[in-house]
Amino acid sequence: MIAAVPISLAIGTDSSSSSDPSLISLEGTVKAFVCCNDTDDCCNDSRAGSFILETDDGNETVVEFGPWWYWDYVAANNGTTVRDIIAVGDRANVTGVLNEKDDGSVVLEAWSITNVDTGQTIIIKEEACPPWAGGPKELGIVPWPPSHGDE
Repeated sequence: MIAAVPISLAIGTDSSSSSDPSLISLEGTVKAFVCCNDTDDCCNDSRAGSFILETDDGNETVVEFGPWWYWDYVAANNGTTVRDIIAVGDRANVTGVLNEKDDGSVVLEAWSITNVDTGQTIIIKEEACPPWAGGPKELGIVPWPPSHGDE
């Protein structure tokens, strides 16, 4: 199955102009990528699906940008990933929706991430479902689940 990679790269685009009033923007420094597998056990860096953003006032927010397997798929299909745009230590502006998790923690689900220094922006979601909706099988990622040798 051949599928288009539903990610776009824009230079200097401000996606915060959406008419959705629930969108917020935070700016700060990327402190670390958070790497978790499907059971939320921390594991190797290749499974990052979020990062910690520290704002200028010292507050830290977890920014989620999608499941690790989706970004593996994007990279394998020569698409632009979050890690191509942003790295630990970079200044980032993130636009997204605040969401409270079952454990009471609050995360920012990213719709777009801009590297403040380079001006590069990755658009993750614009409206409706995220590009990974339907799971790995919907995108034709086989075999699923990946073997332990693929981790």
